[in-house]
Amino acid sequence: MTRLIAIAAFLTAGVAAASAATAIAPVVPLHSQQAIKKRTNLYAFVPTRVGFGYRYYAWKFQPGAKPAMRIWFRNKLQRSREITFVVSPQAGPCAQGKEKSFQLDGNKVYWSQSANEQQAWRCLSSPVNGKLIRLTAATSMSPRTFADVGLGRIVASGRWVR
Repeated sequence: MTRLIAIAAFLTAGVAAASAATAIAPVVPLHSQQAIKKRTNLYAFVPTRVGFGYRYYAWKFQPGAKPAMRIWFRNKLQRSREITFVVSPQAGPCAQGKEKSFQLDGNKVYWSQSANEQQAWRCLSSPVNGKLIRLTAATSMSPRTFADVGLGRIVASGRWVR
C-alpha cells in the first residue's frame, strides 16, 4: 500500500513538473516579443495559445497606409499547415462580416470563412493610444481540419506585450 502511494505521488509530481514546464514556455519566444515591442509598440500583441502541434515560425511588421503585424505558426509535423496571427487597425464595426460569434475567455470573438480561408477576430482598444485594434487568426485549412473555435481561442488569448 505504501509503495502504491509512493508511485502515485511520483507520477503526480512528474505530471505537475511537465505541466509547469509547458506553461512557462511562451507561444512566441520572449526575444521575438521584445523585438515586436521595439519595432511597433502600437501593434505589439501576441497570442498566448495556439493549436496543438503548432510552433512559432516568424513575424513581420508591414508599415504604411495599411499597417499590420503578422506572426506565423506552423504545424511541426505538416509544415504546409499554417496559422497567421495578425494585428491591424480596425475601421468600422468589429462584427462586420461575421458568420458566427463566440464568447471565449471573456472576449467576444467573431468568425467567417471564404472559399480559401477561415478567420476569427476580436477588437480591443490599444493601451498606447486608445484606438481600435483588430486581432485576427487566419488559416487556409477548412473548419473540418482546424476548428473555428480553435481559431477563436488563439484570438481570445491575444495580449499586449509589456
